[in-house]
Amino acid sequence: MLNQRLCKPQQNKVRNIRWLALGVGSLLLLTGCFQKEALISGEDSSGLVVAEEVVPAVESKEQVIPLKAGDMYQILVAEMMALKGFEAQAFDIIFKLAYKIRSPDLAERAFQLSMKTYDAQKIEVATSLWREISPNVTTPWRASFLIALRQNDVKKALSDWERYRGLSKIPLEQDLLLAAQKVGASSPSEPGLVFMKALVKKYPDTWASYFSMGLVADAFNQFDVALDALEKARARQTEDSESKIHQFLAKLYLQNPPAERGISELEGYLKKYPKDWLVQERMARLEVQASRYDAATVRYNLILNAEPNAYTSRLSLALVQIEQKNFKQAEKNLLKVEDQKGYSDVVNYYLGLINQEMKATDKALSYFERVKLGPYYVDAQLHQAEMHFSKEAPDHAFEILNRIEGKQVRDILKVHRAKAIFYSELSQPERAIEAYNEILALAPNHMGALMNQAMLFYDLKQLDSYVANLKRVIEIDPNEADALNALGYHYAERNENLAEAEVLLQRAYELNPESYYILDSVGWLYFQKGQYALAKTYLQKALDIQMDDEVLIHMIRTHWQLGEREQARALWQKNHKDFLQNETLQGLIKALESTNLESPAN
Repeated sequence: MLNQRLCKPQQNKVRNIRWLALGVGSLLLLTGCFQKEALISGEDSSGLVVAEEVVPAVESKEQVIPLKAGDMYQILVAEMMALKGFEAQAFDIIFKLAYKIRSPDLAERAFQLSMKTYDAQKIEVATSLWREISPNVTTPWRASFLIALRQNDVKKALSDWERYRGLSKIPLEQDLLLAAQKVGASSPSEPGLVFMKALVKKYPDTWASYFSMGLVADAFNQFDVALDALEKARARQTEDSESKIHQFLAKLYLQNPPAERGISELEGYLKKYPKDWLVQERMARLEVQASRYDAATVRYNLILNAEPNAYTSRLSLALVQIEQKNFKQAEKNLLKVEDQKGYSDVVNYYLGLINQEMKATDKALSYFERVKLGPYYVDAQLHQAEMHFSKEAPDHAFEILNRIEGKQVRDILKVHRAKAIFYSELSQPERAIEAYNEILALAPNHMGALMNQAMLFYDLKQLDSYVANLKRVIEIDPNEADALNALGYHYAERNENLAEAEVLLQRAYELNPESYYILDSVGWLYFQKGQYALAKTYLQKALDIQMDDEVLIHMIRTHWQLGEREQARALWQKNHKDFLQNETLQGLIKALESTNLESPAN
């Protein structure tokens, strides 16, 4: 009777039913009557639909379809399920009803529920049904071209875009930008870029098409494509779009070095618009990347004079001042940010670093102890352990390390690394090796752990393990110069595998020709091979870069082998007093004079 009374012909208007966040109270408003109407697009959790367009109501040419009591009951059940979080089950019920009754409102509701299921198949069938029932509504067509891109069907996506644009009341520029945001978030990279290139070709005269291409390319980490598109957008910029384009350019340059390129490109814009504080802030960060600390300091102060509550800029300025060792000024800026919501941990962490640098240990420990959560917590604990270790309280240091509950692998690795360093300092190499084994169990290719552990193996004369670690490092990175040098020198020092040693050391030399210790290794290799003149050439280059006691020993021995005894004595006489701790060097001339070895060992 209720249905019949509300749907009598004498009633001038039939209530429109909106299926947006229906609660139990609104369920009581169900009348059992449906009328075609316009749809207001709603933002959904999947990123397919945007809430920017309101379309005027369209008169329905279909007759109002009365609901049966059973249909009403199913709708009630479905909405109760949705309220309790069972969107997939609710969708199944509403979709079947929408398909049977051909109701625009139910089709829209089925679409909304499909979005909350995150089920691609449900979203696709709901979109198709809504589009079929309401062919003049924009939202399903917008969803359609995004679904087509997810399915790698660019041709269909372009066709659906055309249909969407024919219905859309949004200006073209805004539509392009909205499309780019959604494509970048939900489409595979290849079809997404092809789709955007087609839109650029279709709309070649608007800055927004190139800007949108840049947005998508940036989302897919294709910097060169993004930058090229933004340059073309800048060539077509309007007064309203100029700031938007340059703000995006500044973001791109920040993410993609070299920083000097971005600085050069943005200077002209900032002369024209010095109060664009977003670009000013990004320019300051570029200057920090380029190690232009003085320029960055001036720029951050400019921003803060205009925007005293720009707390991120004040924090960034403090970090620059820490880099410049201007600890007092950095501390003042950090204290101005300390009480701001969300900044407590980072501020206390850097206040701890400052006081640690200034040897104010107790104050530094106090700040580090205030870091309770977040990404700075583990590092704050590590600094506390380091300071207690330096205060000759290793037990307390290890106690701190043992209570750290690292949730991320990188944090667990930091803790094991700290233990390895402490054990090494305590002359407990076996325990340090075990700590590095813990690192390698989690990260088998951890180069630092492999190299540091190799040095411990060398000190313990576990040379097979030493060689194995170095070979593993070279296998991971054939261009790791220090590992190439260490293994090559090991062979040269032992006068074995000299052909392999030469390959290793020449590669290390090619990678780092100004390294005095690599030059020394190459020189010593040629000494062992009896090529003394060639050895002298490399060793002299090494000494010209760094007067090192081991290099000095090698050069004196080379002079001696070449019959240049006076040069050997003069070189020793001039430099041996600078290395009194090296007993081999102090007694070298006497040792050479008392023996007549053709290839003396080091």
